[in-house]
Parts: sequence; structure tokens; C-alpha cells
Amino acid sequence: MTLCKYAEQGLFISSTSEGHSQVAMCCWQSREKFIPPLRYDNGYLNKLRTDFQQGKLPSQCNHYCSISGHGSNEREYSLSDSLWPESDEKKIVKLHLEQSLTCNLKCISCGPNWSSAWNSDYHHFDSSYPPNLLYKNPEKVWQHLDLSSLIHLQFTGGEPLLNKDNKKILQHLNNIGRLPNVCISYNTNATVFPDKETIQLWSKAKFVRLFLSLDGIESTFEYTRYPAKWEQVLENIRKFQAITECCVIIEVTFTTGVHNLFNLPDFFEWWENTKITGSHGDESKVFIKQIEAVTHGGKSLRLKNLPSSLQSQAIEMLQHYSNYRGVNGILKAIQNLNQTNSWLEYLIKLDEIRNTNFRKQLPNQLSQFYLGD
Repeated sequence: MTLCKYAEQGLFISSTSEGHSQVAMCCWQSREKFIPPLRYDNGYLNKLRTDFQQGKLPSQCNHYCSISGHGSNEREYSLSDSLWPESDEKKIVKLHLEQSLTCNLKCISCGPNWSSAWNSDYHHFDSSYPPNLLYKNPEKVWQHLDLSSLIHLQFTGGEPLLNKDNKKILQHLNNIGRLPNVCISYNTNATVFPDKETIQLWSKAKFVRLFLSLDGIESTFEYTRYPAKWEQVLENIRKFQAITECCVIIEVTFTTGVHNLFNLPDFFEWWENTKITGSHGDESKVFIKQIEAVTHGGKSLRLKNLPSSLQSQAIEMLQHYSNYRGVNGILKAIQNLNQTNSWLEYLIKLDEIRNTNFRKQLPNQLSQFYLGD
């Protein structure tokens, strides 16, 4: 097999909700805990590289990686192989940091394993789950790495634009003269606008790509990404587009489950009418993906739990939008449905905790379902 480019030139560093550090070659791969400082010749990474060099796909790799050119991840779709240098140099070219789980939202598909905001409420759904402990001094994890060949820096979270520590690596790259060669990416909920110092650092980079998580519009967005406000997000998008100091490219990801599937027509209408572009006029793209069953909310709201009475209506609707990236995968996901009301029970309990009302805030196809009086 061809040696994966991430094997010699990729690095993914993340934090657990318990406050430990983890490492892998990319975000698709199984991670292993380590004690900082991290070095390129980390034992776990070297073991994986040995498998690749012997022509084996490591068991720690995601099964998608056996598919040539897999594009299930929107970041990989947008960041083409043309950004990789034609070099066999054994240095870090792509670095993905997910070191802070600080977040201001309690998105209904999330939990304390990704958002510190969920610490106060998640016990209502899983009393055994530990609260999120934020990692301190994250620069200790990467400060011994050789980043002289870096071309792509990816930030995820949590909400990475809330994490002031992320500026430290940008400052470091600027100090060693590497920042002008680097493209920076953020997965952001679009409720936070960066400060002047961050934008000044962005201006020294090659470009900045923002992946905005918009799981609907208006009341559906606000219910799904509680307690975000749709108008605030629209204002921040306008501000991102107005940045003149650097090139900001905007991409959008819509993560869909039972709760917001029928908001897709309104979302697509908004998308087509708004015609979002980046700050320099670059065309924006939207990617539709299905919710992952990695939290209580994700398990409850996954598409397999769609009521069977809505299946044909959903299929007809999705076929109309099959030209959008990811929609065909959503169609496949609703072919074989479970017979469960777990999604309904979850939304009712959320409403009790948050004083919200899913029947008024989510698409009206769901209003017919209610347990109780």
C-alpha cells in the first residue's frame, strides 16, 4: 500500500474530558494518551509508521481510510492533496490541535467530552459521565515540536475561537518566520468573533479557512445550538466577510438528525439566496453530514431513529436536494429505521431543563409527536 502522507507528516493532538493529552497522526485514527512534552518520534506514532512501512494499514486507522480518496470529512474535502509538498521529508506538515474543550454552547448532539458548557446539565442524561476538566498550559504539548515545515494548522474544540491559548502557537509560528507559509483552519460555531490580535496574526498567514457549524436556520438553529442566537451568527458572518487584513474562506457544515432533517429545505433556500462568499470573494461550500452516535443526544437523534411515518416524506425531500454534498449519505441512513421514541423522550427532557419547546422551535413535521398531555 502507499504510505499515508499523514504517517510521516501529519500530527493530531487532542484532550480528553478528564484533562489528559492524546496523540495520533490524524483525527480519524485511534488516539493514545501521552505525557508532555510530545516529540516526533513518540513511541505510539513510530509503531504506526512501522506498520505503514511494512505495507499494513494499522488497526488504529478508520475503515474509511481504506477507501481511496475518501471525502467523508469536510476538512479533507476542502483541503486537497495539492497542499501537500512534494517531499518525503519526515517533518510535521499538517498539525491538528483539539486541546481545549472550552465552549459556550450546549448543542443538543454534544456533551462534556467536547463542550465544557455541558458540565452543568449532562448528569440529567448520564450521571456516570465525568465533568469536563480543561487542559492547562497546552503549549507544553507542542512547544518541543519542529514546526519549520508546517503548512496547515487546524483548530477544533470546543469552540477554538474562545481558546486564547491558540494564539500562542500562531505567535510562535510568527516568531520563527513560518506563519506566512501556513494556512489556518477553524471549526467554529460562529458565535464568537476573534479579537484584533488574532486577526493581526491571521493577516500574516497564507489564508484562513473557517468551517461554520450551522445546523439549521432561525429557531431550529437556536434550539439545536442552544443558547446561540441566529442574528448574532449572521452578524458574525458579515464581519468575517468584511475582514480586509487577510483572506478568509468560509465553509459551512450542516449536521443533521431527526430533530432538524426537515429544516433542510429552509436552510437550502437561505443558502441559495444568501450566496455566502469569503472575504476575498471565494465561493463558499456547504457539506451535509449525519449526526454521530457518540453522546446521549447523538444516539437519541441519529437518523435511524426517524419515525417511520416520516420516512417517505423525508426521502422525497432529500431526493430534491441530492446535488448537495452529503445528501446521498443521508438518504442511505434513513433506509432502515429503528422503532424507537428515544429522540422524542430526549427532546421532552431537554425542554424541561431549558424551558424550551421543540414543537414550536423545530420543523412542524415533529409537532405531531408528543408523549403526555
